[in-house]
Amino acid sequence: MSVITQQILENMENLPPEMQAEALDFVRFLKTKLMKTEAVALEQEPNGKKAAAIMSEIATRGTAFQGIDDPFAWQRDMRQDRPLPGRN
Repeated sequence: MSVITQQILENMENLPPEMQAEALDFVRFLKTKLMKTEAVALEQEPNGKKAAAIMSEIATRGTAFQGIDDPFAWQRDMRQDRPLPGRN
């Protein structure tokens, strides 16, 4: 048992049961926070190979921009300023 764990246990013994329950809730909160942090770290792994495979598949189909008759008009339309959600 680590020194910190021993110190926590010694201090917990002197607290009333209501405060011990509150401390237990806080420990559970910290464990949940740790699990979420670890899950986010796993999600943030580089996915360049996956993106390259998807782009390659789109290029192989040859239908990516078929619906665009005038590329210059489409580009002008895409570049127009639009209001962003949550901004005035």
